[in-house]
Amino acid sequence: MSGRAKSVVPTLLVALALSLPLGAQNDTANASKPVVKDHMTCNRCTSLAGTALKPGTYTVVADGSKVTLSQHKKKVAEAPIQWKDEQGKARHSTIVTESDGRVTEVHFRGQTQYVAIAH
Repeated sequence: MSGRAKSVVPTLLVALALSLPLGAQNDTANASKPVVKDHMTCNRCTSLAGTALKPGTYTVVADGSKVTLSQHKKKVAEAPIQWKDEQGKARHSTIVTESDGRVTEVHFRGQTQYVAIAH
C-alpha cells in the first residue's frame, strides 16, 4: 500500500465509527414512545379491534402506535392507540373495557401514561 492509502483507511474507519452512534441516536429520538410490556389477565370475554378475547392471561405490548396482545408467544389481537397522561403513576396494570366488553384503555403499572384504543 502506498503511504496515502495507509492514511486514508484509518481516517475512513474513524469517520464510520463516529457516524454509527449518531445514526443510532437519531433513531432513538424519532421513537415517539418506548415499548412497554406487561402480563395482564382478562377475567371475562372481551374484544380488541373486533377480535374476540377469551378469559386468560395475555402479554400486552404497547409502542408508539399500537398495542398487541399475545398468548403463548402468539399474537392474538392488535389495535392502533393514542398515549394519554395519567394523573400519576398507575398502581396496577389494567385492561379497561366498556360494558359491551370492548377494550378502551390499557394502563401499565408504574407508568405516567396509558394507552387509549383508537376506534
